[in-house]
Amino acid sequence: MDGQNMGNEQNNQNNGNNGNGQYSNYQDNTANMYYQTPVEAAEPAKTNALQIIGLVCGIVGIIVGCCTGLGGLIFGIIGLICAIIGNNQGKTGVGTGGLICSIIAIVLSIIVLIVALVFSEALFTYLNTYGNYPY
Repeated sequence: MDGQNMGNEQNNQNNGNNGNGQYSNYQDNTANMYYQTPVEAAEPAKTNALQIIGLVCGIVGIIVGCCTGLGGLIFGIIGLICAIIGNNQGKTGVGTGGLICSIIAIVLSIIVLIVALVFSEALFTYLNTYGNYPY
């Protein structure tokens, strides 16, 4: 090739960047990027036995608390203590569920105990007023 043709080819290459030519408008921006270490996924927290015990005691406390306030209160307190200690070792959904169930069991048991005391007092008053109560 002679010098004239070579100059024409360069002009065609520079002017032909409208997408129809041999070269495109793509820029390689990766040359200025630094190497980044891949982010390792954190290992999920494992459920421990205290969290499971807290959840089970919370559920049992809700069930027993509907029938007898004192039993539900005992299971709720045990479940609350186990869930708190278990959550200090590592938070998971099981530990949070045990915490919530235990709190519900305690509140429900206290409500049942208050209602039982109010109704028992009302029953004693009724029986004393209308007889049929030996004391």
